[in-house]
Amino acid sequence: WRHSRENGIEVWRKYLPTDTTIAGESLGRSAQFAAVKARAVLDAPLSEVYSLFTDNSRVHEYNEYCKEIWDLEWLDETTKVTYSSSGRPWCRDFVTRVHYTDLEGGAKMVVNRAEEHPQAPRKKGFTRMGMSIGANVMRPLSDGRTEFTMLTHVNPGGMANTQFGAMVTNKLSTESPRAFLVNIGKALER
Repeated sequence: WRHSRENGIEVWRKYLPTDTTIAGESLGRSAQFAAVKARAVLDAPLSEVYSLFTDNSRVHEYNEYCKEIWDLEWLDETTKVTYSSSGRPWCRDFVTRVHYTDLEGGAKMVVNRAEEHPQAPRKKGFTRMGMSIGANVMRPLSDGRTEFTMLTHVNPGGMANTQFGAMVTNKLSTESPRAFLVNIGKALER
């Protein structure tokens, strides 16, 4: 893993072999995109941090690219399928299975994975983004703050699947998590 640290946010990046299998699927061409892990300590209790990820109406507070989001279906009390899309210039849409779970020590985790759903057909003018895996792990600290760790591996599709597009995407892969974590911090201050 390549590692960097800036303003209390750590980011790791790693390229996975093309024969890597996640949830029964080979990465194949998606291996050209780096897997990214990022971690920061947020100045808020876990309950406040977690609430950002359980309420779709709050996504715009920390994800500047999300223009619309709604739940397509709840599969059970802890798992749903969600549709979301970004606006220009990216024009990406996402269909994501989202699972919420409790971990030892009071920690919580939100796991995401791209999938198709009959209520979300592909739309003209949008590229369906792939996500091999996404996870947000929130651990309560003894001082009342929350350690937040994110792990993601995505394939943005479209022009990103070119050699130049992959290069740009991988360059941004260290900056996007930083901005995401800074925005979460700002949302928690509101």
